[in-house]
Amino acid sequence: MRNRIVRIRVSDAELAALKSLAVARGLSLSDLLRRAALCIRMPARRFYQADAAILVKTLGELGRIGGNLNQLTRRANAGKLAGHDADLATTLAGIDALRTRVREIIA
Repeated sequence: MRNRIVRIRVSDAELAALKSLAVARGLSLSDLLRRAALCIRMPARRFYQADAAILVKTLGELGRIGGNLNQLTRRANAGKLAGHDADLATTLAGIDALRTRVREIIA
C-alpha cells in the first residue's frame, strides 16, 4: 500500500515536459516519476494516427530527397560534379540514417 508522499520542486518548463512525457507514455505523472526513480521499464510511447501519418509522409519526402542526392553522388563519382563527392556521400548517409530511425519509430 502506498501511504507516503514525496514532494519535489520543478520549474514550470520541467513540469510541462514531465506531463507531456507522461501523457505520451500513457502514465500518470506519479507513475512516470516512480518508474524513472526505480528504473522500471517505461511503456513505449503511444502514437496517434495523425502522428503516424505525418511520420509516414516525412519518410516519403526523405526518400525523394535521398533519391536526388543519390543521383548527384553518382554524377560526382563519375567525375561530372568535381569537388563535392565526399560531402554528397556524407549527406546521403545521414539521410539514410534518418530514414532508418523514422522507420524504427513507426514500427
